[in-house]
Amino acid sequence: MFSSTLIGAARVWFDELPPESIDSYKDLKAAFLAYFMQQKKHVKDPVEIHNIKQKDGETIEEFMERFKVETGRMKGALECMKISGFMHGVNNPELMKRLNEHVPKNLEEMMTTTAAFIRGETAAASKKKVHTPWKPQDQSKRHNFERRSNFQNQPRDGRGLSKFTP
Repeated sequence: MFSSTLIGAARVWFDELPPESIDSYKDLKAAFLAYFMQQKKHVKDPVEIHNIKQKDGETIEEFMERFKVETGRMKGALECMKISGFMHGVNNPELMKRLNEHVPKNLEEMMTTTAAFIRGETAAASKKKVHTPWKPQDQSKRHNFERRSNFQNQPRDGRGLSKFTP
């Protein structure tokens, strides 16, 4: 009955146990924990906040998300430690300058400032890509424009009449 309640990896592990290797619940618990213990989330020491650095090729947005996840595993870390750790770990000089000019008072303010910086960088990058230099019009369009411009200073007599040029 017990084995029918297991699913996924636990069921596979249980089915692969050697016959008669478990004599009691205590043995089952010990074997289970020994096999699955490496999957337990490790609680980090708050001092490790300053070891979280932005990696080469990692965007600020990716670093920000990874920082949130890693500091979420740290119990007892003060908000000022998290702010200091983030500012210490980011490697974009412009963002570092902005955060140091107005040091955020809390994590929410820091993340808001960082998100605004990312939006600004994205907008600036897209503007550089979209900008195309002015090109003169091709001759066929220019010719049509010149033909129309001959009629600019003429009176608008016969408006609404159906006169067409042969």
